[in-house]
Amino acid sequence: MDSPNNEPKGIGGWLVLPALGLIITPFRMGFQLFNDVLPALTPETWNGLTKPESPTYHPLWGTLIGFEVIANMALFVFTLWLTWLFFTKSKRVPKLFIAWLLSLAAVQTIDYLLVAQISAAAAPSDKEGIKELARAIINAAIWIPYFIKSKRVKNTFTEPIS
Repeated sequence: MDSPNNEPKGIGGWLVLPALGLIITPFRMGFQLFNDVLPALTPETWNGLTKPESPTYHPLWGTLIGFEVIANMALFVFTLWLTWLFFTKSKRVPKLFIAWLLSLAAVQTIDYLLVAQISAAAAPSDKEGIKELARAIINAAIWIPYFIKSKRVKNTFTEPIS
């Protein structure tokens, strides 16, 4: 849909891709939380990773797991809220979408750095971590300029802040 001055408006064009990303992200986060993080919280695994007498112990395992739980839960809630604001076309969306992208990149960076500090025996290859970090940085590099410069973004997110 075009605005009265014939400029693009509405969730269309390239703006469909961030919309799809917002819809898919909570499912990806939930899947990763249940498959990767929650199993580490079982007493057997937690004790194996965080007790100094354990052969798989590293002092940063507790920090890493705690960070992942808290950060992922916060990002999950932020993503749901941002998705609602996005589809209600709130004026808040451009700034919050940029903050969301930066938050995703920051969490991935911190996560990667924590994993890198854990010995090679405990985490021999973090190819998945590198892939997630690259994805977050590339997404931010593409979508932050888009949300700053796009006429469609300026014309779409106009609803009063509620």
